[in-house]
Amino acid sequence: MDLEKIINREIDKNNGVLRLKPNYVARPLYPAGGRLGLDKIYINGKGWVSERWLGSAVNVLGSRDEGLSELNLGLENVKIYFREALSMLPERLLGKSYSKLYNNRFGVLTKILDPGIQIPLHIHAGEPYARIYWNSNPKEEAYHYLDHPCKGPTPYIHLGFHTDVTESEVLELLKRWSDDRILDLSPAYRCNIGEGFHVLAGVVHAPCTLLTLEVQEESDVGTILQAKVYDRIISKEQYLLNGPISEEEVLKLINWDVCRDPKFYRKYHIVPEIRESNREFTERWIFNPKISRKFSGIELRIAPNIKLNMSRKGAFLLFAWRGKGKINGLEIVGGDPYRDEVFVSYEAAKDHVIVNEGKEELVLYEIFGPDVYV
Repeated sequence: MDLEKIINREIDKNNGVLRLKPNYVARPLYPAGGRLGLDKIYINGKGWVSERWLGSAVNVLGSRDEGLSELNLGLENVKIYFREALSMLPERLLGKSYSKLYNNRFGVLTKILDPGIQIPLHIHAGEPYARIYWNSNPKEEAYHYLDHPCKGPTPYIHLGFHTDVTESEVLELLKRWSDDRILDLSPAYRCNIGEGFHVLAGVVHAPCTLLTLEVQEESDVGTILQAKVYDRIISKEQYLLNGPISEEEVLKLINWDVCRDPKFYRKYHIVPEIRESNREFTERWIFNPKISRKFSGIELRIAPNIKLNMSRKGAFLLFAWRGKGKINGLEIVGGDPYRDEVFVSYEAAKDHVIVNEGKEELVLYEIFGPDVYV
């Protein structure tokens, strides 16, 4: 079977756009919020389905293919991962210079987080520790809180440490591993729909229960620092020492300067910035390239019965949140997991047409990889 030929044919048929299948991931530590449109949200042996991964060329750490997005080809007995498509047709999908610079990878992973309770306090390793301990990319990330009527029980986030917290205080709690008192050391901030936060690698955080659009580097590394997660003590070996070999080494993963920055909120709280706005559409940076070169993201709101000729600097993931329309003739429908997620190739990104065919505003999110907008 000539998979490359199949992908080329699909790109041609859809004028440069590839539809992706919905891709759900289960997590064992916390229940799901039930906002991903699934009937079954618990899988025996894996946990609660609390995340949907979009445009993913990343597998869940320790698994072979869990977490990898598939192309939605509508063909029986043909299974092609998005990662394979990028590898086979990098220049067509990503552009010649981008694919060469980033080793035929999109370079960014997008998720919808649906936690039913606050996610326990944890960190993601930066350079060089992610590679030393997990042979993985570091994981810088950012959040945008989606407009959903269910906020969950804890719509606030713990981020960083209070300015006077010492390393010895944290080490004592990690050694003891008997409670959730580490949350006392981390300030909490209210999470507002339509806003978000930027979380550098090495920053401790306990994400809130709002439905969240998350963008991050291509990585699944993580280290839990909170021993007690609501009513149970979790495994220290599995969640704290699963990479580093001691509590002292865990401390090295923490970016202490950023975590204890007295101006943390002002620096890393995200309020979207308007790029362009008129009666037909509004564009806002939800992940601003001025903040990070690792990724960027645009919210695009299009009024009913409007047709737009658009141009972007690079390939991007397109996620339809609300409304219905078409991109280059391919239907996109917010709320339908089989029609709300597409990858727009470099070819199409340079010159494409988006039409709002519905009676309500069409709300789209566009996610770009590193250095597309600098």
